[in-house]
Amino acid sequence: MPPMATEDTATGEVTGGMIAYYEKMVKNPNFGLFILEHAFVEEWGKASPKQLSLAKDVHVEGHKKLVEAMKRIRPDAQYFLQLNHAGIKTRREYTGADPIAVAKRPWDKVSRLMTADDFSRIKEAFAAAALRAKKGGYDGVELHVAHGYLLNQFLSPLTNFRDDDYGKDRVKYPLEVFGAIKKAVGDYPIAVRIGGIETIAGGTTIEEGVEAALRFEEAGACLLDMTGGMTGYVRGGHDEPGWFGDLSAAVKEKARVPVMVTGGVKTKEEADTLLKDNKADLIGIGRAFLQNPDWGK
Repeated sequence: MPPMATEDTATGEVTGGMIAYYEKMVKNPNFGLFILEHAFVEEWGKASPKQLSLAKDVHVEGHKKLVEAMKRIRPDAQYFLQLNHAGIKTRREYTGADPIAVAKRPWDKVSRLMTADDFSRIKEAFAAAALRAKKGGYDGVELHVAHGYLLNQFLSPLTNFRDDDYGKDRVKYPLEVFGAIKKAVGDYPIAVRIGGIETIAGGTTIEEGVEAALRFEEAGACLLDMTGGMTGYVRGGHDEPGWFGDLSAAVKEKARVPVMVTGGVKTKEEADTLLKDNKADLIGIGRAFLQNPDWGK
């Protein structure tokens, strides 16, 4: 199960409704890995008003209750939490401050350019949140470097036109964040969701997506979760099951760790075909599972 936001909390805390939702989903025996919805790592990185948080120590207790509830039902499954920072993909009314931009055009009046303090603070925020996830009982975390959020904004040439080292090497800062997390949590699984392709001219190419994935693998990623970048989790002109399958297959051909793909898979037969065709090692079932918690039974 890939991350899908419940938008069920007004304060960032885990709610009873959220726990009940995940208790229902984890009962499905066809799913062995549940990657829970993105949690923001600092207030300035909130993507929506009702997004889940792991930005403060006080949030840990709620996450413990959520993990314990899931593990009571399915102790055999694995539970990861996705960590995220929205960057420019937020609004002042959500955070009380201007969104943080990787790079700015002269006409951009709604965001501010990242400072050296932002670089270090955000890195530390990701590391602290990952440590909280570990304390909360999750089996691992997933770093969100996709779907147009901050770390994807570094990765994509559509948003990263810096002229310093972070522009010349667009994977540099996401890798620094990954390294900070790894240093904080030690021997603990870290997956990465990578926006490895974009459908807009001048966007990330499959070749660049593969290169980024392999660099995360070299840094210690346990799972490479391949999807779209600034153009999101759908892919224009594609409606076939596993519509990022060309990207995931290219990564799988070279990677040693498991590769996951999501997008448009509606039936168990379609998932099995993607596995048989070596498109990926794991298949993420999102909307079809959301619509039918008994998917595949």
